[in-house]
Amino acid sequence: MISNLHKKVIDIVGKKNFLINEKEKTPYTSGWRTKPGECEFVVLPDSLSNMWAVLKLCVENNKYILMQAANTSLTGGSTPNGKYDQGLVIINTTKLKTIIPIKKGNQVLAFPGSTLYDLEKKVKPYNRAPHSEIGSSCIGASVVGGVCNNSGGALIKRGPAYTELSLFASVNNKGKLELHNKLGIELGKSPEDILKTLITVTLVKKI
Repeated sequence: MISNLHKKVIDIVGKKNFLINEKEKTPYTSGWRTKPGECEFVVLPDSLSNMWAVLKLCVENNKYILMQAANTSLTGGSTPNGKYDQGLVIINTTKLKTIIPIKKGNQVLAFPGSTLYDLEKKVKPYNRAPHSEIGSSCIGASVVGGVCNNSGGALIKRGPAYTELSLFASVNNKGKLELHNKLGIELGKSPEDILKTLITVTLVKKI
């Protein structure tokens, strides 16, 4: 019997982006060198707005949340480990791949599922290169994963990857989900408005 939470998530992302069957979940719960951990379900949102709506539901239902991009980690950092008393949900971001070059290609606005491979193609016209060009870029590693690992790539001319400005969510001490816009771009007031602006052409006029 499908739970109320499961039904609400399906209403947001659709059945094809909601995985509850063990076989379907395995690619997301297993690491390259680690055993799979417990996971209630996997969600693959296809928009930032849908990701926010699902995230909000999971917080309201006291679920453990694992944000996952390409799942190329060799240390198990992007997969569940063991069992979780309140249920763990994986929100996989690989369908959110948008990359927007800004400031004449000196910086990029990278969505959570964007890959190093796509970044390399996006910045090439500006005579720029990503922080990692070989190795991890060949297996679809994400831009965000590289930043989280402070990776510098295999070439000596590369410095460490980092983020100066970001848009991120957090749960406050009252258990409420909040969205923080630290991009330095005016995108609106409410989380819904901010995320809607990010996925429209309106953004181009603001940079």
